[in-house]
Amino acid sequence: MKDWHQALVDTFDVLRGKGCKDNNGIVEKQVHGYDTWERESLKNEENPAPQYNLTEKKVLRKYIGESECDKEIAFEGRLVGGCMDCLVNLTGTSFDKVKEFNERYAADGIIWFLESCDLNVFAIRRAMWQMDNAGWFKNVKGFLIGRPLCYGQEMMGLDQYSAVTGIAAKYNVPVIMDCDFGHLSPSMPLVSGAYTRVKVKDNDLLLNYRFC
Repeated sequence: MKDWHQALVDTFDVLRGKGCKDNNGIVEKQVHGYDTWERESLKNEENPAPQYNLTEKKVLRKYIGESECDKEIAFEGRLVGGCMDCLVNLTGTSFDKVKEFNERYAADGIIWFLESCDLNVFAIRRAMWQMDNAGWFKNVKGFLIGRPLCYGQEMMGLDQYSAVTGIAAKYNVPVIMDCDFGHLSPSMPLVSGAYTRVKVKDNDLLLNYRFC
């Protein structure tokens, strides 16, 4: 990409530690979301690094339980997550160390960031159900859900929102959906394992990382 989108600048800055502040021995870094996103990429063999095709306006959807919320939301905890397509295959295997992670950071609480690539809305619901029943969401303080590749899909009354809230609602914690990460660009830099303060005001998502 000739002229980097702010998401790429932000990510490179996080990797280099640029813009980090030392607050009494604790290094902190803030990142914000973006106003627009691309539904269809312009990338092809002749144009492998195009600018983002930013045709869609970002609209965050905020839930507490199964009810949408239009108020300012703030929560904090230890950030962990990734692509559900991959994560769900680890549940119950020898690579599933989520119980140990939950116990280690029980005092901090956990913020789950999740998104999906090949999953349709029913597969998203099944993945959420499987992770829930494996005990992954113990100590959860909130969910950040990125834009899925199946954005806008609806099957037999189930859409990308109810697929998640149908499982997450019982924890009665904030669920922020259509966040700026996932398989529809641009993506905020997410630092798995960082203690994170989340603030959602109007249509802006602010993540304040504390590297401790």
